[in-house]
Amino acid sequence: MVLMVSTRPKQDPAKGGRKASLFPDSASVATANVASGTLDASLLQSMMESLKNDIFGKIDASAANLRSEILSVRQELKSSVEPLQRAVEAHEATMGDLEQAATDHSPRIDELEATVGMLTPQVKRLDDKCEDLEGRSRRNNIRVMGIPEGLEGPCATDFVAQLLRDLLKLDEKPLLDRAHRTLRERSGEGTPLL
Repeated sequence: MVLMVSTRPKQDPAKGGRKASLFPDSASVATANVASGTLDASLLQSMMESLKNDIFGKIDASAANLRSEILSVRQELKSSVEPLQRAVEAHEATMGDLEQAATDHSPRIDELEATVGMLTPQVKRLDDKCEDLEGRSRRNNIRVMGIPEGLEGPCATDFVAQLLRDLLKLDEKPLLDRAHRTLRERSGEGTPLL
């Protein structure tokens, strides 16, 4: 059995030298015993046991430190994930509601599309009829020529009703929907009144 022991002299850390050994007394004794040639087995056993306990203590301290760091990281992750989990659950509920609403509305939409398809030709026919009636009603328009522009004042409808009553010698004013000037360039004789 070979035992390696440093033969350098110890330096005092207070004087700027190397740190003292972990087991200064044991090393001194081991050095003394090796020098004298008598290595005590029990001393060697106690040094190894002491070294083993020191290593196990450092491993246990490091493991405890790692456990506490892992627990803190786990807590941070849990606190970060919980709001996301709640948001995902809320979105899942909303998506479920939307899917249910789409399923519920699908037959109603089909009904409405069928109704619109049926009413579209009817609306077209009624629109054409309205346009025809508007064209026919324009045939009842009266065009009055030769009235100077500005003579009608602010209310052209009342002016034309009074003019027709006076010209046609009616008892009361005729009922007019509206009266307005045509959109032509102004000339000296005025634009016609409709």
